[in-house]
Amino acid sequence: MNAATIISADQRERLRQFLRDLWDYRELFWTFVERDIKVRYKQTALGVIWVILQPLLMSGAFALIFGKIARMPTDGLPILLFYLAATVPWNTFATTVSQSAMSMEANAGLITKIYFPRVVIPGAIVFGSLLDFTIGWALLNGLALWMGHWRWQMVALTPLLLLIQSCAALGVGLALGALNAQYRDVKHAVPFLMQVLMLATPVIYPASRLPEVVQRVLFLNPMAGVVTAYRSLLETGAMDTALVLNSLAIGILLLAAGLWFFRSREARMADIL
Repeated sequence: MNAATIISADQRERLRQFLRDLWDYRELFWTFVERDIKVRYKQTALGVIWVILQPLLMSGAFALIFGKIARMPTDGLPILLFYLAATVPWNTFATTVSQSAMSMEANAGLITKIYFPRVVIPGAIVFGSLLDFTIGWALLNGLALWMGHWRWQMVALTPLLLLIQSCAALGVGLALGALNAQYRDVKHAVPFLMQVLMLATPVIYPASRLPEVVQRVLFLNPMAGVVTAYRSLLETGAMDTALVLNSLAIGILLLAAGLWFFRSREARMADIL
């Protein structure tokens, strides 16, 4: 880069500089995306087949344990489809958050040597995860078509639900990544946090069977709204618009908060890693 970077205390100027940096380092962003995708399947015998097997096996286990044995209601959907509609978005979200939380530590050698906007690292992880999601989403739609539960609204409204999922994942991942850069205890807490978040998301149970007061708390988690929306689309072709808009607002709020927290620690990141 030949142009000089001017550091200013003015918030508007700092925002403009941040956006310029993102644009200037766009090629690095795509390099990270390509690297993350390649590393994910490097030296694996089954490659992308794992993306299909993971939600299928997980959904099959849930269907057997909670559907057949525990007799968990499925809101009118076939058991396997009910759980697959949850595990496809949830697995992508959980994997993305976990990888983003470790991303600063994993790239410490690069961060301490050269300058670039650090946000491109977790950002590339979120963008690269869209490939896994697309494969799982295609599996979900194929199974829904075979079982007679496919609705065209799944295609029309998935981009909105994916936006909510990506905003929430990036927001949480940015905050955890910044914390883990300084406190390595965070990486040990992330698996436990993801288990708690899964219980706070109606993956293994239908949200409709919870008391209304519990639902109001549950839907403060944007992924709860995403999972519920996918199931509603498969069942009726419609979804609760107010619920989805609420999830969108919370997802954007999480992204804004995560980005602010990450940026507040970014300048010291190279020193503490």
